[in-house]
Amino acid sequence: MKFIVSMGIRKLPGSPQPMREIYRDFLEEAVLAEELGFDAVWASEHHFSPDAWSPSPVPFLAAVAARTQRIRIGSYVLLLPLHNPVRIAEDFAVLDNISGGRVDLPVGVGSAVEEFHTFGVPFGERLGRMFEGLTVIERCFVGEKFSHHGKYYDFPDVHMTTPTVQQPGPPIWVASMGEQSVRRGYHLAAGAGRGHALYEQQLREHGHDPATRLIASIPLRLHIAETRDKAWDDCEAGLHQVLNFYRMRVNPQAGSIGSGALQQLPPVGEFRNVPGIGHGGAPFAVGTSETVAEMLSAYRDKRLTHLVLTFHAPGMASEAVRRSMRAFARDIMPAIAAW
Repeated sequence: MKFIVSMGIRKLPGSPQPMREIYRDFLEEAVLAEELGFDAVWASEHHFSPDAWSPSPVPFLAAVAARTQRIRIGSYVLLLPLHNPVRIAEDFAVLDNISGGRVDLPVGVGSAVEEFHTFGVPFGERLGRMFEGLTVIERCFVGEKFSHHGKYYDFPDVHMTTPTVQQPGPPIWVASMGEQSVRRGYHLAAGAGRGHALYEQQLREHGHDPATRLIASIPLRLHIAETRDKAWDDCEAGLHQVLNFYRMRVNPQAGSIGSGALQQLPPVGEFRNVPGIGHGGAPFAVGTSETVAEMLSAYRDKRLTHLVLTFHAPGMASEAVRRSMRAFARDIMPAIAAW
Protein backbone atom coordinates (compact mmCIF):
# COMPACT_ATOMS: atom_id res chain seq x y z
CA MET A 1 0.00 0.00 0.00
CA LYS A 2 1.17 3.51 -0.85
CA PHE A 3 0.12 6.75 0.82
CA ILE A 4 -1.07 9.99 -0.79
CA VAL A 5 -1.44 13.22 1.18
CA SER A 6 -4.39 15.07 -0.31
CA MET A 7 -4.44 18.85 0.15
CA GLY A 8 -7.52 21.03 -0.18
CA ILE A 9 -5.84 24.39 0.41
CA ARG A 10 -8.37 26.73 2.06
CA LYS A 11 -9.32 28.37 5.32
CA LEU A 12 -12.36 28.75 7.56
CA PRO A 13 -14.66 31.47 6.17
CA GLY A 14 -14.03 34.69 8.04
CA SER A 15 -10.61 33.66 9.31
CA PRO A 16 -8.16 36.58 9.40
CA GLN A 17 -5.18 34.36 8.53
CA PRO A 18 -3.66 35.60 5.24
CA MET A 19 -3.76 33.12 2.37
CA ARG A 20 -0.01 33.55 1.88
CA GLU A 21 0.51 31.98 5.30
CA ILE A 22 -1.87 29.13 4.50
CA TYR A 23 -0.05 28.34 1.26
CA ARG A 24 3.23 28.46 3.18
CA ASP A 25 1.91 26.01 5.77
CA PHE A 26 0.67 23.55 3.16
CA LEU A 27 3.98 23.74 1.31
CA GLU A 28 5.90 22.94 4.48
CA GLU A 29 3.52 20.02 5.14
CA ALA A 30 4.25 18.73 1.62
CA VAL A 31 7.98 18.83 2.34
CA LEU A 32 7.35 17.02 5.63
CA ALA A 33 5.32 14.37 3.79
CA GLU A 34 8.40 13.47 1.76
CA GLU A 35 10.57 13.38 4.87
CA LEU A 36 8.12 11.04 6.60
CA GLY A 37 7.95 8.57 3.72
CA PHE A 38 4.60 9.37 2.12
CA ASP A 39 4.47 8.54 -1.59
CA ALA A 40 2.61 11.48 -3.13
CA VAL A 41 1.11 14.91 -2.53
CA TRP A 42 -2.00 15.71 -4.52
CA ALA A 43 -3.72 19.14 -4.47
CA SER A 44 -7.34 19.88 -5.34
CA GLU A 45 -9.22 22.65 -7.14
CA HIS A 46 -12.41 24.64 -6.58
CA HIS A 47 -13.48 28.15 -7.54
CA PHE A 48 -15.23 31.16 -5.96
CA SER A 49 -15.68 29.43 -2.60
CA PRO A 50 -16.15 31.43 0.64
CA ASP A 51 -13.36 29.36 2.20
CA ALA A 52 -10.94 30.51 -0.56
CA TRP A 53 -10.39 26.95 -1.76
CA SER A 54 -7.34 27.06 -4.00
CA PRO A 55 -8.43 27.49 -7.63
CA SER A 56 -5.08 26.61 -9.20
CA PRO A 57 -3.19 23.50 -8.08
CA VAL A 58 -0.44 23.59 -10.74
CA PRO A 59 1.58 26.55 -9.34
CA PHE A 60 1.42 25.00 -5.87
CA LEU A 61 2.58 21.63 -7.23
CA ALA A 62 5.46 23.33 -9.02
CA ALA A 63 6.54 24.80 -5.68
CA VAL A 64 6.32 21.34 -4.10
CA ALA A 65 8.39 19.89 -6.94
CA ALA A 66 11.09 22.51 -6.38
CA ARG A 67 11.29 21.71 -2.64
CA THR A 68 11.31 17.89 -2.92
CA GLN A 69 13.28 15.12 -4.59
CA ARG A 70 11.29 11.89 -4.41
CA ILE A 71 7.61 12.34 -3.65
CA ARG A 72 5.13 12.27 -6.53
CA ILE A 73 2.82 15.23 -7.13
CA GLY A 74 -0.57 15.48 -8.73
CA SER A 75 -4.00 17.10 -8.90
CA TYR A 76 -6.77 15.45 -6.91
CA VAL A 77 -8.76 16.33 -8.78
CA LEU A 78 -8.27 18.73 -11.65
CA LEU A 79 -11.72 19.85 -12.86
CA LEU A 80 -10.88 19.18 -16.49
CA PRO A 81 -14.16 20.38 -18.07
CA LEU A 82 -13.34 23.91 -16.88
CA HIS A 83 -9.97 23.95 -18.68
CA ASN A 84 -8.52 24.10 -22.17
CA PRO A 85 -7.06 20.59 -22.54
CA VAL A 86 -4.14 21.74 -24.71
CA ARG A 87 -3.08 24.16 -21.99
CA ILE A 88 -3.42 21.43 -19.37
CA ALA A 89 -1.19 19.14 -21.44
CA GLU A 90 1.39 21.92 -21.69
CA ASP A 91 1.20 22.76 -17.97
CA PHE A 92 1.65 19.16 -16.91
CA ALA A 93 4.46 18.60 -19.41
CA VAL A 94 6.34 21.53 -17.85
CA LEU A 95 5.51 20.26 -14.35
CA ASP A 96 6.77 16.80 -15.31
CA ASN A 97 10.08 18.33 -16.37
CA ILE A 98 10.41 20.51 -13.26
CA SER A 99 9.79 17.47 -11.05
CA GLY A 100 11.98 15.08 -13.01
CA GLY A 101 9.07 12.85 -13.98
CA ARG A 102 7.09 12.70 -10.74
CA VAL A 103 3.69 13.92 -11.95
CA ASP A 104 0.26 12.26 -11.82
CA LEU A 105 -2.80 13.67 -13.60
CA PRO A 106 -5.99 12.78 -11.69
CA VAL A 107 -9.06 14.49 -13.17
CA GLY A 108 -12.76 14.72 -12.40
CA VAL A 109 -15.92 16.13 -13.92
CA GLY A 110 -16.75 18.62 -11.14
CA SER A 111 -19.94 18.91 -9.13
CA ALA A 112 -20.55 22.59 -8.26
CA VAL A 113 -23.03 24.18 -10.65
CA GLU A 114 -21.92 27.71 -9.75
CA GLU A 115 -18.40 27.10 -11.01
CA PHE A 116 -19.62 25.94 -14.41
CA HIS A 117 -22.04 28.88 -14.66
CA THR A 118 -19.29 31.43 -14.09
CA PHE A 119 -16.93 29.75 -16.54
CA GLY A 120 -19.67 29.59 -19.16
CA VAL A 121 -19.50 25.79 -19.42
CA PRO A 122 -22.86 23.96 -19.55
CA PHE A 123 -23.08 21.71 -16.49
CA GLY A 124 -24.62 18.89 -18.51
CA GLU A 125 -21.58 18.76 -20.80
CA ARG A 126 -19.04 18.08 -18.10
CA LEU A 127 -18.68 14.32 -18.65
CA GLY A 128 -18.32 14.60 -22.41
CA ARG A 129 -15.89 17.49 -22.12
CA MET A 130 -13.71 15.57 -19.67
CA PHE A 131 -13.27 12.52 -21.86
CA GLU A 132 -12.85 14.49 -25.07
CA GLY A 133 -10.32 16.63 -23.23
CA LEU A 134 -8.41 13.52 -22.15
CA THR A 135 -8.26 12.39 -25.78
CA VAL A 136 -6.65 15.71 -26.68
CA ILE A 137 -4.22 15.56 -23.75
CA GLU A 138 -3.06 12.05 -24.60
CA ARG A 139 -2.42 13.05 -28.20
CA CYS A 140 -0.47 16.09 -27.01
CA PHE A 141 1.76 13.90 -24.86
CA VAL A 142 2.67 11.78 -27.92
CA GLY A 143 4.38 14.86 -29.36
CA GLU A 144 3.20 14.48 -32.95
CA LYS A 145 1.42 17.19 -34.89
CA PHE A 146 -2.34 16.69 -35.11
CA SER A 147 -5.67 18.46 -35.47
CA HIS A 148 -8.70 17.75 -33.35
CA HIS A 149 -12.27 18.49 -34.43
CA GLY A 150 -14.66 17.17 -31.80
CA LYS A 151 -18.04 17.86 -30.26
CA TYR A 152 -16.69 20.33 -27.68
CA TYR A 153 -13.20 21.31 -28.83
CA ASP A 154 -11.63 22.33 -32.11
CA PHE A 155 -7.84 22.55 -32.24
CA PRO A 156 -6.11 22.87 -35.60
CA ASP A 157 -2.40 22.17 -36.00
CA VAL A 158 -1.50 21.13 -32.45
CA HIS A 159 2.14 20.26 -31.90
CA MET A 160 3.30 20.15 -28.29
CA THR A 161 7.07 20.50 -28.49
CA THR A 162 7.76 20.12 -24.75
CA PRO A 163 8.21 16.36 -24.24
CA THR A 164 7.26 14.82 -20.93
CA VAL A 165 9.85 12.97 -18.88
CA GLN A 166 7.42 10.11 -18.34
CA GLN A 167 6.44 8.31 -21.50
CA PRO A 168 3.85 8.21 -22.92
CA GLY A 169 3.01 10.97 -20.44
CA PRO A 170 2.08 11.35 -16.77
CA PRO A 171 -0.27 8.62 -15.50
CA ILE A 172 -3.92 9.60 -15.88
CA TRP A 173 -6.31 8.84 -13.03
CA VAL A 174 -10.07 9.45 -13.28
CA ALA A 175 -12.48 9.95 -10.38
CA SER A 176 -15.15 8.10 -12.35
CA MET A 177 -16.06 4.47 -12.90
CA GLY A 178 -18.08 4.99 -16.06
CA GLU A 179 -17.85 3.18 -19.37
CA GLN A 180 -15.29 5.50 -20.93
CA SER A 181 -12.97 5.34 -17.91
CA VAL A 182 -13.00 1.56 -18.03
CA ARG A 183 -12.71 1.19 -21.80
CA ARG A 184 -9.64 3.40 -21.85
CA GLY A 185 -8.16 1.67 -18.83
CA TYR A 186 -7.48 4.76 -16.74
CA HIS A 187 -6.30 4.43 -13.15
CA LEU A 188 -9.09 4.94 -10.61
CA ALA A 189 -9.10 7.88 -8.19
CA ALA A 190 -12.24 6.87 -6.30
CA GLY A 191 -11.60 3.35 -5.05
CA ALA A 192 -13.54 1.78 -2.18
CA GLY A 193 -16.54 3.84 -3.23
CA ARG A 194 -19.71 2.82 -5.04
CA GLY A 195 -19.04 0.85 -8.20
CA HIS A 196 -15.51 -0.33 -7.38
CA ALA A 197 -16.32 -3.98 -8.08
CA LEU A 198 -18.08 -3.08 -11.32
CA TYR A 199 -15.02 -1.09 -12.39
CA GLU A 200 -12.85 -4.18 -11.99
CA GLN A 201 -15.36 -6.40 -13.81
CA GLN A 202 -15.60 -4.02 -16.75
CA LEU A 203 -11.83 -3.66 -16.93
CA ARG A 204 -11.64 -7.38 -17.60
CA GLU A 205 -14.45 -7.19 -20.16
CA HIS A 206 -12.46 -4.55 -22.06
CA GLY A 207 -9.28 -6.59 -22.00
CA HIS A 208 -7.49 -4.85 -19.13
CA ASP A 209 -5.91 -6.67 -16.22
CA PRO A 210 -7.09 -4.99 -12.97
CA ALA A 211 -3.76 -5.93 -11.41
CA THR A 212 -2.03 -3.48 -13.78
CA ARG A 213 -4.21 -0.54 -12.72
CA LEU A 214 -3.63 1.77 -9.78
CA ILE A 215 -6.62 2.36 -7.50
CA ALA A 216 -6.60 5.15 -4.94
CA SER A 217 -9.22 5.40 -2.22
CA ILE A 218 -11.74 8.13 -1.87
CA PRO A 219 -10.28 10.86 0.40
CA LEU A 220 -10.07 9.69 4.01
CA ARG A 221 -10.04 12.60 6.44
CA LEU A 222 -8.18 11.93 9.67
CA HIS A 223 -6.52 13.58 12.63
CA ILE A 224 -4.44 12.06 15.42
CA ALA A 225 -3.76 13.52 18.85
CA GLU A 226 -3.02 12.32 22.37
CA THR A 227 -6.71 11.98 23.26
CA ARG A 228 -10.00 11.89 21.41
CA ASP A 229 -11.07 15.24 22.86
CA LYS A 230 -7.79 16.91 21.86
CA ALA A 231 -8.06 15.52 18.35
CA TRP A 232 -11.61 16.82 17.91
CA ASP A 233 -10.67 20.18 19.45
CA ASP A 234 -8.02 20.53 16.72
CA CYS A 235 -10.18 19.64 13.73
CA GLU A 236 -13.90 19.80 14.50
CA ALA A 237 -14.52 23.27 13.04
CA GLY A 238 -12.59 22.32 9.90
CA LEU A 239 -14.45 19.06 9.35
CA HIS A 240 -17.72 20.89 9.94
CA GLN A 241 -16.72 23.27 7.10
CA VAL A 242 -15.89 20.29 4.87
CA LEU A 243 -19.50 19.15 5.02
CA ASN A 244 -20.88 22.68 4.96
CA PHE A 245 -19.07 23.35 1.65
CA TYR A 246 -20.70 20.38 -0.06
CA ARG A 247 -24.11 21.05 1.51
CA MET A 248 -24.08 24.64 0.25
CA ARG A 249 -22.74 23.91 -3.25
CA VAL A 250 -23.50 20.34 -4.23
CA ASN A 251 -25.96 18.45 -2.06
CA PRO A 252 -28.02 19.84 0.86
CA GLN A 253 -27.72 16.47 2.57
CA ALA A 254 -23.98 15.99 2.00
CA GLY A 255 -22.37 14.02 4.76
CA SER A 256 -22.99 10.54 6.06
CA ILE A 257 -23.60 8.49 9.18
CA GLY A 258 -22.43 5.00 8.32
CA SER A 259 -24.16 4.20 5.04
CA GLY A 260 -26.97 6.71 5.50
CA ALA A 261 -27.28 10.40 4.66
CA LEU A 262 -26.77 13.09 7.29
CA GLN A 263 -30.07 14.94 7.46
CA GLN A 264 -29.01 17.86 9.64
CA LEU A 265 -25.55 19.37 10.12
CA PRO A 266 -24.95 19.55 13.89
CA PRO A 267 -23.19 22.66 15.23
CA VAL A 268 -19.56 22.64 16.23
CA GLY A 269 -19.41 21.12 19.70
CA GLU A 270 -22.11 18.55 18.96
CA PHE A 271 -20.63 17.51 15.61
CA ARG A 272 -18.04 15.22 17.23
CA ASN A 273 -20.69 13.26 19.12
CA VAL A 274 -22.55 11.96 16.05
CA PRO A 275 -21.55 8.29 15.63
CA GLY A 276 -19.95 7.54 12.27
CA ILE A 277 -20.13 11.10 10.97
CA GLY A 278 -18.21 11.53 7.75
CA HIS A 279 -18.48 12.19 4.05
CA GLY A 280 -19.38 9.89 1.19
CA GLY A 281 -19.77 6.93 3.50
CA ALA A 282 -16.23 7.34 4.88
CA PRO A 283 -16.33 8.25 8.60
CA PHE A 284 -13.91 10.91 9.80
CA ALA A 285 -11.04 9.09 11.53
CA VAL A 286 -10.36 11.28 14.55
CA GLY A 287 -8.73 10.22 17.79
CA THR A 288 -5.61 8.50 19.05
CA SER A 289 -3.27 6.51 16.81
CA GLU A 290 -4.92 3.30 18.03
CA THR A 291 -8.42 4.55 17.21
CA VAL A 292 -7.45 5.85 13.76
CA ALA A 293 -5.58 2.64 12.90
CA GLU A 294 -8.67 0.61 13.81
CA MET A 295 -10.89 2.79 11.60
CA LEU A 296 -8.51 2.58 8.65
CA SER A 297 -8.41 -1.21 8.93
CA ALA A 298 -11.79 -1.21 7.17
CA TYR A 299 -9.90 -0.49 3.94
CA ARG A 300 -7.50 -3.42 4.21
CA ASP A 301 -9.36 -5.74 1.84
CA LYS A 302 -10.72 -3.14 -0.59
CA ARG A 303 -8.22 -4.00 -3.36
CA LEU A 304 -6.57 -0.59 -3.20
CA THR A 305 -3.03 0.34 -4.21
CA HIS A 306 -3.10 3.78 -2.53
CA LEU A 307 -4.78 5.36 0.49
CA VAL A 308 -5.64 9.04 0.01
CA LEU A 309 -5.30 10.81 3.35
CA THR A 310 -6.39 14.36 4.14
CA PHE A 311 -4.70 15.64 7.31
CA HIS A 312 -5.37 19.38 7.08
CA ALA A 313 -9.01 20.43 7.45
CA PRO A 314 -9.87 24.13 6.93
CA GLY A 315 -8.65 26.36 9.72
CA MET A 316 -6.44 23.81 11.46
CA ALA A 317 -3.17 24.92 13.00
CA SER A 318 -0.30 23.60 10.93
CA GLU A 319 1.52 22.51 14.09
CA ALA A 320 -1.35 20.13 14.92
CA VAL A 321 -1.42 18.84 11.35
CA ARG A 322 2.30 18.09 11.43
CA ARG A 323 2.03 16.27 14.76
CA SER A 324 -0.73 14.15 13.28
CA MET A 325 1.32 13.35 10.17
CA ARG A 326 4.28 12.32 12.32
CA ALA A 327 2.07 10.14 14.51
CA PHE A 328 0.61 8.42 11.46
CA ALA A 329 4.05 7.79 9.95
CA ARG A 330 5.38 6.46 13.26
CA ASP A 331 2.44 4.46 14.60
CA ILE A 332 0.30 3.41 11.61
CA MET A 333 2.15 3.63 8.30
CA PRO A 334 4.48 0.63 8.76
CA ALA A 335 1.62 -1.81 9.34
CA ILE A 336 -0.61 -0.51 6.55
CA ALA A 337 2.28 -0.39 4.06
CA ALA A 338 2.46 -4.20 4.33
CA TRP A 339 -1.18 -4.74 3.31
